[in-house]
Amino acid sequence: MSPTRRALLGSAAAGVVGALAGCSGASDPEAESVQRRASGTDTDPTVLKPRNPNGEAVLVDGAETDGEGDPISVGRELVTSADRAAELLVAEGVTDADRDRIRSFLDETDYDAETVYVAPAGIESCERLHIDSVSWNPQRVEYEYCRELRPPDEACETDTRVVLALLFRLPVALDGRITGSGSSGRSPCQTTDTEYAVIDGNATVPGNATAADEWSEF
Repeated sequence: MSPTRRALLGSAAAGVVGALAGCSGASDPEAESVQRRASGTDTDPTVLKPRNPNGEAVLVDGAETDGEGDPISVGRELVTSADRAAELLVAEGVTDADRDRIRSFLDETDYDAETVYVAPAGIESCERLHIDSVSWNPQRVEYEYCRELRPPDEACETDTRVVLALLFRLPVALDGRITGSGSSGRSPCQTTDTEYAVIDGNATVPGNATAADEWSEF
């Protein structure tokens, strides 16, 4: 005997419900893998720390200007392509050595698998930042740091703040949007290889070529 119309409709409805239940309970391994890659922590990050002792910024935006036609300072940003990296210009006052380091850092990044996170900062001239870790989630990046004195023979001026830029190379290709960022730190560093504790508080330390070559990225 052939099935009735009511029986056929009931069977079809049951099949739809079963399919929906299967979808709601199933997981997408590829989506979960993408989510894991988009969130992480690096406790030994690749980071560049150039400074500008004579200006208001380390990086400026070559694609955007202010009302007077001057490039604007680059804020916190996720750089996700070589085209965008090429638009980031080094400001006046940054040393030639740091200019070369910044350009090489940006050019050598593989933007298909990596992202550069740019974060401006300020610091005392005679101090440097040690980066402990960097963490990322979709559209948010945070880092942890501590502060310590620069080497006594490195050029610096007490009671003077300078502009610093942090360029992190994150081992993940992130979306270019960033809606949040943060940092936390302490001073002085709790564990360090630094073998000195003080710099003459009233002196301007001239530094020398050897020290500048070794420590300028800090």
